[in-house]
Amino acid sequence: MSRFILAVFLFLSLSVAAQNSEEPGNSAKKQWFLSSTVGMQMSGIKAEDFISSNYTQAFSLSAGVWFTNELALQLSYKGFYFNTISDEVKHHYNFIYGELVFNLNEMLNGSAIWDKNWSLLIHPGAGIFYNKHYDSPNICANMGLMVSYKITANFDLLFDASGIFGYDIYQGDDDILPSLGLGLKYNL
Repeated sequence: MSRFILAVFLFLSLSVAAQNSEEPGNSAKKQWFLSSTVGMQMSGIKAEDFISSNYTQAFSLSAGVWFTNELALQLSYKGFYFNTISDEVKHHYNFIYGELVFNLNEMLNGSAIWDKNWSLLIHPGAGIFYNKHYDSPNICANMGLMVSYKITANFDLLFDASGIFGYDIYQGDDDILPSLGLGLKYNL
């Protein structure tokens, strides 16, 4: 299943890049950006996970580049720790991953649903998750939906709903660390 999803995303990104390069008046320059969000996360989405001791802060930092108006690539970091309902230990971790970023507004031909200051972005990716409590690395996926609002020419306000998906992050089976974050993006 994961190979199928990866193939679909690669196909979409290549299609968007090819479509953009064929249009004579549409030569988007590469635009670099840095972004950071802070917020909250919880370990799991099962009914028993919705207790106050299961919530912790979330932090992310990203650097990326827009190749076209529709497609960007970014390298990201998430951390620092999460709590579980099974123990009182802070499970410190580092998650470094790469992502494709799809601007749905631009993919829908600059849809009039949003004005030009708003963007709806989907950002799937994968990387190395290192749980310091386990003392071992793990390959995990990250999937998110982000809303971006342009404040000035260089700064965007971000709201990100995302999650880290993997096997044996902390429970010995399929795990998820969902998070909500608010932050800023600086366009270089």
